[in-house]
Formats: sequence, structure tokens, C-alpha cells
Amino acid sequence: MQSVNELEARELVTIRQFGDVAEALLAKGCLDSAGIECFLADLNVARVDWPVSRGVRLQVNPEDAETSIAMLDQSQLDDSET
Repeated sequence: MQSVNELEARELVTIRQFGDVAEALLAKGCLDSAGIECFLADLNVARVDWPVSRGVRLQVNPEDAETSIAMLDQSQLDDSET
């Protein structure tokens, strides 16, 4: 188990920013199902006070960023073909 200091020290990169909470949750679910650890930053602010929020940021570990972006891009392509 990781210590609190290790969790705080972990650097995450933002790979997407969403103006819609539902879209952010779908993208997170896509990455979660692939076993990629990801986080939605600013989700609580967006839910509580949407007008003052700047959207929801999807963040991953730097080593997962390229794979995550490719997966989400492919998912968008698949959706546009239907």
C-alpha cells in the first residue's frame, strides 16, 4: 500500500477537459475498464457550482497518457461511425 506522501507526490497529466460531467464519466469508465488508473479533477466543483467551474479534467499517470489518449480517440471514432 502506498503512503500518503507517495500519493501526494504522484504527478498526473491532464489528457482531456470536459464541459459535461456525463462525458467525463464515460471517458473515465472507458479507461477504468482498460485497467488504466485515472482521476476526474474538479468533479465536485462542477457538480456543486457548475457556472463557476472550468469543467472537469481527466488525469492519468504520465506513463499512461499516450495509451489513454489513443484509446479515447479510437472510442470517439467508433462513436462517429455509428
